[in-house]
Amino acid sequence: MSKKNKKDKAVKQELKTLVADTAAALNSFGSSESSDELLDRLGLSREQVFAAVSSDDEVESCKEDLRTAMMASGWRLYGDGTDDAQTDRIYRCIRRHLGAFVEIVLTARLNGYAVGRYVWKVEEDGFITLDMLRDRRDELEKYRPQRDGTLKYNGENGEETIDTTVLHLFLANRPTAKNPAGEMTVARLYPAVALRKQGIQYAYQFIKRYGQPYLIGKYTNGGGSDNVGTVYSLLNGGAATIDTEDSIEMLTNPATGTAFAEIERLANARIQKLLLGKVKTADLNSGSRAAQQTEENARQDRIEAYLTLLSLAVQHAVDALVMVNEQWGVPVKHKGGLWFEFDEEIKVDKARAERDKIYADMGYIRFTGDYYEKVLGFEPEHYELAETPARPSESRALSALSVRLSDTHSDGLSPTEAADRAVMQPKIAAILAALAEADGYEAFQTALNGMDLSEGDLLLVDRLVGESVRAFAEGMEHGK
Repeated sequence: MSKKNKKDKAVKQELKTLVADTAAALNSFGSSESSDELLDRLGLSREQVFAAVSSDDEVESCKEDLRTAMMASGWRLYGDGTDDAQTDRIYRCIRRHLGAFVEIVLTARLNGYAVGRYVWKVEEDGFITLDMLRDRRDELEKYRPQRDGTLKYNGENGEETIDTTVLHLFLANRPTAKNPAGEMTVARLYPAVALRKQGIQYAYQFIKRYGQPYLIGKYTNGGGSDNVGTVYSLLNGGAATIDTEDSIEMLTNPATGTAFAEIERLANARIQKLLLGKVKTADLNSGSRAAQQTEENARQDRIEAYLTLLSLAVQHAVDALVMVNEQWGVPVKHKGGLWFEFDEEIKVDKARAERDKIYADMGYIRFTGDYYEKVLGFEPEHYELAETPARPSESRALSALSVRLSDTHSDGLSPTEAADRAVMQPKIAAILAALAEADGYEAFQTALNGMDLSEGDLLLVDRLVGESVRAFAEGMEHGK
C-alpha cells in the first residue's frame, strides 16, 4: 500500500471515529439528568437556552410540522343541556384563536411552562367572548411557577400572585413538586443546536483555510519574482508559458469536509427525534421499512402528547368563558359543563377484518349498522345497508330442508332425492361410458371436456375424476 493510500485510510478512520464519538456524546448527554440539572451544568439560564434554541432553523422546521399536525386535527365541543346556537358561537371563538393556543403549547413543551393573557370583549347582546390570547413568551423570566400551582409575576409593583382562572392561562409541561416550572425540552436540544452552529463555523474556517488549492512552480533558475507573480496570477484563472524543464503543480487538501455534513446530520436527527419522535426521510442514510414504520408510530404518539397538552389549554379557555359569562355576561346553558375533545380516529384492525370477511363470505353472519360505525368508523350519512341476496348454496340448502320436511316418494326417496336421481343418472351413465371406451387417463379427460355438463354438476365430476377415475386409469397403466 502506498503512502498516499495509507494517509487517506487514516484520515477516513479519524473522521469515522469523530462522527461516532459525536453521536455517542449526543445520545448520552443528560440521559439521567433533569432539565434544571442540565442548565446548572451548562451554566446557562432558561431564557438563554430558550432564545438560542428558538432561533435555530431546524427547530423551527420541526415546530412547523407540529403546528400543521395540531391545526389539522378534528375536535368538537359537547355537553348536556346545551343550546346549539351558544355552542356554535363558542366553537367559532375557539376556532378563531386555535393558532394562538398551538403557540402556547409549543412554548410550554420547549420552555417547560407558558403563560397567556386573556383579553375579553363584550358583544352587543351582552355575551362576553374571547377577543385575544396574548402569548407572554417574550417575558417568561418575570413569571415564577409555585409548588402549590399558583403563578407569581414580578412586575413594576413587585412580585404578586396573578389570577390563573379567568385572566391568565398557565400551562406547564410535566410539572413536579420539585420542579413546578415543568420539564423543558430546550435543555436537551441545546447541545445539538450548539453543535450545528459551531459545525458551520468550523466548516467555514476549514474552507477558508484549506479549501483553496495551492500552486507550486519549479523553475531551473530558482524562481524569481516574475515567476512567483506568474504562478500567483493562475489562481484567479489565466494562462502562463514556462520552459520545458520547468513545471507547475496543484496541491489540494485530501479531506473534502464530509465530516461536517455528517455531524450536522447527526445534530438534525437529534432535534427531530426529540421534537417529532422520528427522523425525517430526507435525513436518513439508510433504514429498513419496518424501522421507519416503528418511527412513524412513535411520531403519532408524540403528536398525541402535544394534542393532550393542547386540549388542556383550550379546555381552560372554555371554562373561563363559561365562568365570566355566568358572572358578568349571558349565562351559557349546560348541565355539568361544556367539554372540548379531539376526535379519535378509528383504526381498522386488519386481522379482525380478514377474519370477519371469512365468516361473512361463508354466509354465517351479516353486519349491522353499528359494526360499520363503531368498528370501521363510517359516518351514518355515508353508507346504506344494501339488501344481501341469498347465496346459491343457501338457496339450495333452504330448498332441500323444506322438501325434506314433506312426504317421501313412493320408493322411499324424498321428492328432492328422486328429482336429483332422475337428472343425474343420464350424466353419470355418459361419464361411465366415456370411461369404458378410454384407453387411458388423457383420452378420458379429452372425452370429459367435450361433454355438456352444467356448472352445478362440476362437484360430481371432480369427485369422480379425483377418486374412481384416477384409480381406474392407474390400474390400466399398471396392467399394460
